Amino acid sequence: MSTHTVSRQHYIRLLNRIIAVAHDSHGLHARAVARTQRDDAPLCAVMMRMAGSSAAIIDTLGRHVRQAGGRPARHGTVLGGVRAGFGWLGTVLGDAGIQYVSQGQASRARLIRVLQAALHDETLPGDARQVLEAMERHAQHDWQQLHGRLNGLRARQV
Repeated sequence: MSTHTVSRQHYIRLLNRIIAVAHDSHGLHARAVARTQRDDAPLCAVMMRMAGSSAAIIDTLGRHVRQAGGRPARHGTVLGGVRAGFGWLGTVLGDAGIQYVSQGQASRARLIRVLQAALHDETLPGDARQVLEAMERHAQHDWQQLHGRLNGLRARQV
């Protein structure tokens, strides 16, 4: 197997890891939109924007994977599935708004970590690096927004 083939496969795996985490995030935000649209329009709007952001990551990186000759990840991670199950339980037993924002913040933190890990990979091509850096900045901004919203929801409860 040539070095070029190995590095291309590594690149595809790297991007597919990010895509899988973005699938987790998209699923969470889509569920939050479906369950909050009647009761909390501002939260629904935030979650809808986050779902759109995750979908854009999936779409953009999926194109990069296809251009490299691979097949983009079509599903999320096992960890994301487990978190979704426990998260659903939390929304049933507690304040759904706080649970969705808290889960969204944790999901964005996972996305940030996987993006940062990819950015630390020395074999990452320059054009992909620019795309991932922009995604990482956007994910950081999303995390900050969710953090502020979570603090507001918690203060409202007191």
